[in-house]
Amino acid sequence: MNVVSLIVEQLEYNGYLRVFQMQGLPDSPLTIAFANELDEPHSCPFHFLDGHYKEIFEKGFAECKAFKLPESNFIVSDGEYRFRTVWKGLPTYRNSLTCYALSLPEFAIPIQIQFRDPHSGMEYLKSVVRDNRHRRFVTYLECRSKYGSFDFVLEVRFRSDENNFRSAKYKDEYMTGVSANMHPYKRLVPTESWSVVQQFLSPSRQALQPSVAGTPSQLELIPSVTLISANRVEVFGENASQNSTRSEQKKPPKKLPPKGHDYSEMFDAARLTEKQRDVISLRLEHQLGISEIANRLELSRKTVYEHYEAAKRKLNYARSRQKSAQKKAERPD
Repeated sequence: MNVVSLIVEQLEYNGYLRVFQMQGLPDSPLTIAFANELDEPHSCPFHFLDGHYKEIFEKGFAECKAFKLPESNFIVSDGEYRFRTVWKGLPTYRNSLTCYALSLPEFAIPIQIQFRDPHSGMEYLKSVVRDNRHRRFVTYLECRSKYGSFDFVLEVRFRSDENNFRSAKYKDEYMTGVSANMHPYKRLVPTESWSVVQQFLSPSRQALQPSVAGTPSQLELIPSVTLISANRVEVFGENASQNSTRSEQKKPPKKLPPKGHDYSEMFDAARLTEKQRDVISLRLEHQLGISEIANRLELSRKTVYEHYEAAKRKLNYARSRQKSAQKKAERPD
């Protein structure tokens, strides 16, 4: 995963919270993996693919101050801990991502984790993993917004249980999975479709152009999306029209057009969920619009877009992992 900045919070049972923010350099992407994606030593909830950033984080996190939380944000009752935090005005840029991570106390097992939009109350998708090396659960939120800033409220309930920590799992309906390792890129798509995705998959192609934030942007492999709600129109994607003002009424599904391309092996490599695969296949292989996909799958446009974005992140991350593996193979220690 390529990001422009990180926010890491580490909570302890005594109500102290350590907070550290880290910004990527303009000419060097900040590439990370989640704690459970690599079986390597790590000093934080991430693996850094660049050793320079790892050193910066370790030094900064060791020196950052821990703050005592007020009772309004940290409560202990009958063996259950409750934590609440609010972040507002996180800067966001086009084609860039800020990643937030919260590490729960050692041997804490989450009961409930909710990231919400403080304005609409909508719950955001998140990732939750068990970091066995640090004996902590970690939750991640990917922050992006076309409005230039991102706000969220996080509420967590957990309990301490050292005996059951190793076997504990957390799951709810607002989870997004973590991509697996990429297969060799030349086997991912049929030969006749290679010209469409070779820059996306091959690190030997020309480098992608910098984004507004100065970090490499992802290839615009996925078409732009227009998301229409009752009170406003949200346009996603660089080439999306910003003049659409009317919603589309639900219509009976038309006959599904044939696939223009077959990306099934690429989808397999990214480990998409069933819904993510359905959405991205209809959008990318069959070239259907978001409203038509929502109608065909009997989902809301918002839900379709969330699956679409989650699939896009997995595909982009799989590409990043493959690129790093390719570089490592070319330059063995």
